[in-house]
Amino acid sequence: MDSDTLPPRALVGRDDDVASILTLLRDPAVRMLTVVGTGGVGKTAVVAAVTRELVTSGTDVTPVDLSGCESATDAVTQIGNTMATPPESEKPHVVVVDSLERIRSEVRALGALLTAHPHVRLLATSRAATDLSHEYRYVLRPLPCPDADGAPNIDASTSPALKLFLDHARRVAFERDLGAQAHTVASICRQLGGLPLALVIAAHQLSTLTLDALAARIEDGWSPNMRGPADLPDRHRTLTRTVADTVSLLEPVDAALYKVLAVFDGVIEPRALSAILADSVGELHGPAEVCSPHAVVDHLDEFVRLSLLTPVPDRPDRRRPAFAMAQTTRDYGRLLLRSEPQPATARTAHAQYFLHRVLDGADLVGPAADDWLTRTDGDLGDIRSSLRFYLELGDERAVDLAAGMRSYWLARGLLQEGLHWLTDSLRLTGDRRSVPAVRAREARAVLTGAASSYAHALAELDECARLWQELGEPTTRARTLVDLAAARFEVHGFDAARPLFEEAIASLDDADDQWWAARARSLFGASAAATGHHRELARSTLDRAVEGFRGVGDSSYTNVPLQQLGRILHEDGHDTQATALLAEGLRLAQDAGDAWNSSVFLNLIAEIELGRGTVVAAATHYLESLALAAAIGARPRFIWCLEGLAVCLHDLGDSDYAARLVGLAMSVRSTLNLHDWIEFPARAIDLTGILTGPPSNLSVLHAEGFRMTVGDVLAYAPQLVAARSARRSRQDRYPDGLTAREVQVLRLIAAGSTSRAIATELVISIETVGRHISNLYRKIGASGRADATAYAIRSGLMDD
Repeated sequence: MDSDTLPPRALVGRDDDVASILTLLRDPAVRMLTVVGTGGVGKTAVVAAVTRELVTSGTDVTPVDLSGCESATDAVTQIGNTMATPPESEKPHVVVVDSLERIRSEVRALGALLTAHPHVRLLATSRAATDLSHEYRYVLRPLPCPDADGAPNIDASTSPALKLFLDHARRVAFERDLGAQAHTVASICRQLGGLPLALVIAAHQLSTLTLDALAARIEDGWSPNMRGPADLPDRHRTLTRTVADTVSLLEPVDAALYKVLAVFDGVIEPRALSAILADSVGELHGPAEVCSPHAVVDHLDEFVRLSLLTPVPDRPDRRRPAFAMAQTTRDYGRLLLRSEPQPATARTAHAQYFLHRVLDGADLVGPAADDWLTRTDGDLGDIRSSLRFYLELGDERAVDLAAGMRSYWLARGLLQEGLHWLTDSLRLTGDRRSVPAVRAREARAVLTGAASSYAHALAELDECARLWQELGEPTTRARTLVDLAAARFEVHGFDAARPLFEEAIASLDDADDQWWAARARSLFGASAAATGHHRELARSTLDRAVEGFRGVGDSSYTNVPLQQLGRILHEDGHDTQATALLAEGLRLAQDAGDAWNSSVFLNLIAEIELGRGTVVAAATHYLESLALAAAIGARPRFIWCLEGLAVCLHDLGDSDYAARLVGLAMSVRSTLNLHDWIEFPARAIDLTGILTGPPSNLSVLHAEGFRMTVGDVLAYAPQLVAARSARRSRQDRYPDGLTAREVQVLRLIAAGSTSRAIATELVISIETVGRHISNLYRKIGASGRADATAYAIRSGLMDD
């Protein structure tokens, strides 16, 4: 490493690292500083920049490059000779050593040299720390990558990894507008873990590949064979050589273990690795003594020292260590694994382990289910890998695994992903009446209902209920009846669903299946509440549902009853109580990572805010809900969010954009074939004000909305809401504290509608209409319909 022979390369994103290393070297206590990091992370380049700063400040620097040393003895001798040579001046003397990992077997000799030469400081790069008592370590991390997909804009100036890739890509593909494909570049950067060498080599491929083809190659695990620029050091010409250089430092026991580690796609937990080793290590010619969990941790320590693994901080259970492997390191390990006589052995053991992990928790409820969901978050990469493995083999265990993930996909809102895996796995099963197949079919139907409409899932749920009867599974059938009843309610109404709910509840009570009985009552009560004609049944059933969930210690599944009880309180005019109840439900849903129900709670709170006239707050909640719905792919939810947001923006004075949002909502309805479908709380959203105006103008605005996307709304609407926030709110417009709902009722009274007609128009019960009439009469001092009509005309509310 001779800084005088080549012009310095521009460093990207390393200013803070250089400054931190210089600060450490100014400390008299620091006799030896080792910059540690994985191969290709940029240790040599960073230390070269530090060296230039040291020389500029008057420090006497002597470089030593050990990369070409054939033995540890030669490496120590070279360092010793440099230390023994007196400096040419009285300046501070720093020996800068590159590739210090070459002296690992002679590390004690290096310690003796430091003791023998107390006036010399050592600055070194190494893939592993020496553990000498003199040593201070500076761990050099990969470059920060852009955030996960979904951000509307990606700025290269704020992402060092993106900037480095683009800087090198433009040298071989200067004619392409790579900035326009920033999201693809960001994905590549994340896939390569921000490793500078990997980014440089990947960018070099654009001389022959398109950006999309490069992304596909990296995703398929071909990255180790890519070649970089010709002037890279030999050990860095390919990622294979870079990683192999580090792997060559492993003892034979750990070299065998490395191939098994490469099977993991997510975090590596010692207990999982131990179980997989027990099934696979013999055929991989590895040592049986590695298999115990404690022995595994001891061996993984060596991988951490060599920067082949990194500890994962902030795990939910901090008592259990976990480790991560960079994609480039994993890809090389898989190349080695494929050269084994039986390369599928480790993958088979890996897939079997995660199959059992999923099935062991698939039917859990209450706090145990929450723990299972949290752990599955960390295992998701490996579960996906296991599904791919079984599908590649045509192994029907894919059906078991896909069905077992049902509750996870629902809880985390990964609806489209779950449908993809379930559909692919069901193609493998020959017997569509087997227990695994029926479980998978039912899971697909439930996810279909959540992702689009239960109208699309009703027939399959009906079939599953019949098959459970034939298979002699009465309790499982009763559970299926709960989802079937919910679907029947959505498609055919409450009267058609009620017998199914009641049959399911009776069966589940008889089986003492308390959690599912509570869920049945939750959905039954929600259905009753939505009709507007069974309020007492709804209240009592929902209260029993909450009591049932809390009885089994599962507060997270109180979502549906809390939502419905909150809505009932709102309709009865108890907005303070309703908001408090819904806010508590939102907190529970957010704490559980439940995006689906968090979105529902946000919309219900927004509905109350609309009624109160706090329109900006309502719009903010609708936007937050829309972002959650977009993230989990809950497309029917877009309708509720878009229509609610449209009302807000219309009220804030932007009627044209509001009409476009209605057009976009109409587009979603058309795409999903949900023309008359309304998600239960959205019935309170009144679009009539937006739909007034010249029909030709509305048609143009709706057509513009048809061409928009939810991403467009999320990128533009927040600024629009902020810009309009100074406009008058509904509370300003409605006199005497009238709410939006009360104004709706007042207008209909003034138009001559009866209470029954008002209930039909607003899809609420006659009792609720009566309460609204009493409240508004009290506020405006009216004694009857004539007074109310005169007030509406006098106040200008009929023209609003």
